[in-house]
Amino acid sequence: MERHDRGVWYIELLRDIDGDFYTFTYEFDNRVRYETIDIYAKACGVNGNRGAVIDMQSTNPAGWDKVKRPVCKSICDAVIYECHVRDFSADYSSGVTDSNKGKFLAFTETGTQFNGVTTCLDHIKELGVTHVHLLPVFDYATVDESKPHKAQYNWGYDPKNYNCLEGSYSSDPTEPKRRINEFKQLVMALHKIGVGVIMDVVYNHTYHTEESAFHKSFPYYYHRLKDDGKFSNGSGCGNETASNHLMMRRFMINSLKFLATEYKLDGFRFDLMGLHDIDTVNQIRDELNCFDPTLLMYGEGWTGGEPAMPSDKLAYKFNSYSFGRVGLFNDNLRDAIKGGTFNIRDTGYISGNRGVASVLKRGIVGSVPHWQLNTANEACWAFEPTQAINYCEAHDNNTLWDKLAISAKDESREDRVKMDKLAAAILMLSQGVPFIQLGQDFLRSKPRILKDGETPDDINIFSHDSYNAPDYTNSVKWNEKAENADVFEYYKALIRLRKSNPLLRLSKKEDVERCLKFHDTGDENLIVYTLTDEAGSMLIAFNPYKEHRTICLPHGCYYVRLSEDGRMKRSATSGSCVIPPISAVVLKKISD
Repeated sequence: MERHDRGVWYIELLRDIDGDFYTFTYEFDNRVRYETIDIYAKACGVNGNRGAVIDMQSTNPAGWDKVKRPVCKSICDAVIYECHVRDFSADYSSGVTDSNKGKFLAFTETGTQFNGVTTCLDHIKELGVTHVHLLPVFDYATVDESKPHKAQYNWGYDPKNYNCLEGSYSSDPTEPKRRINEFKQLVMALHKIGVGVIMDVVYNHTYHTEESAFHKSFPYYYHRLKDDGKFSNGSGCGNETASNHLMMRRFMINSLKFLATEYKLDGFRFDLMGLHDIDTVNQIRDELNCFDPTLLMYGEGWTGGEPAMPSDKLAYKFNSYSFGRVGLFNDNLRDAIKGGTFNIRDTGYISGNRGVASVLKRGIVGSVPHWQLNTANEACWAFEPTQAINYCEAHDNNTLWDKLAISAKDESREDRVKMDKLAAAILMLSQGVPFIQLGQDFLRSKPRILKDGETPDDINIFSHDSYNAPDYTNSVKWNEKAENADVFEYYKALIRLRKSNPLLRLSKKEDVERCLKFHDTGDENLIVYTLTDEAGSMLIAFNPYKEHRTICLPHGCYYVRLSEDGRMKRSATSGSCVIPPISAVVLKKISD
């Protein structure tokens, strides 16, 4: 290759090389040579060791150009469903063709069912979510693609090649075009049912350090170093990338623009976004806005260790006002709902903790300032409600149902089901952006395989960190949907209610202050608030107690829009209303 200005190397090949593999060999100081894949490679061979030159146009499935992205005018209109490609269909109960189980193509099959309930793609459509958030589908390091029949599993937070796709999700990892075509079929299938696709990106670290393509391409540039010259480990995975270095920042921006355009993606979720500097995060948002301002962008406002940059320069949640156009996971609301994530026996609002109502109210208003709230200021961090990604379950840590099995083990199963439903109601009826995990809508559990000699107890029978656990633990068991049909129907009703009421999707803090009003019930844990604008009014009540509670209604006539079983009751009521134990009720105002 010929060296041009500013470190650019160039070669022109006067022949068709579509499908050819290639690597780069870098020589340093006329003695050290490193052979590696091109960090900018858009396709690769088995296990991502060689780049592949691909005519990307030839990878488009039939009809690719005709299917458009779903419209999402505001991130607050989104209901996000987090999915792992393998979890989605690996279990026998998925109803997916055996050859497609655990693969991209599982998302393209229609008509799948088990025990009379829909599964997989048809389930997504039936549930009513607006976006599917896919755990990493870029090429990651720890699954051997050359052994597709070997029992292997990983979440994918071990990045190897950011612009290439993971081969273990394709029908043939040896054919570079196959994984691209099949992922496009996945995107197209979801777009056809009006569901957007969000890609989980992990630019904060590389799985390998000295052996990574980045280090081999330009040693010690793409990773941050500590003052002693050693690699900084803010990710907790051995290193952290240097987003503040011009070419790493440029790489991230170019990579995201390529992924968004080539695969028609609808948004990005950033792993450990707190490791990226604020300037880079804002520049990424600017670049995505130039392409499509409706693309979703959110991430984790924390790190996995101590980074090498000052905290005031990084995209931590406590710096949220410095990058107010980017969403952040609302861990305050998460822990208020179900109890501390890292104290497994800790209870939350739904399971008996009577000291978290003030934090919960902060989450209800979208974590923005509100004229009625003057406590729990640490939970008031969002620039706008568009920043608050509200959740109580994700791939990390115990599922909500498993958390309740541990922290509320002395409660009846019936009451724990009510707690789960109340958690869902809080998420869907709060300002901000609701986020749930695949299977959360039918009480997903992650059973753990005990080690030899290990004595089972009420904690270790569940997995809280299943990043490399087998399908026994991670795969979604679709038979549980049939067994917990009432829970699924309740989630579905909540999503339908949210999507049909703009008052539940306010995107400006001024509108939240104007439209949302808390009512004094004489008990801070019996939470009642109204949402009112020129088009109408609704009242929402949360009762965490095991007994019925009666609330006084504001002047006017109402009907029950959402009862404790998710149904509507058209009979008019006024004066007062009984809220059943451990439940949420939504009333719609009919007249004054």
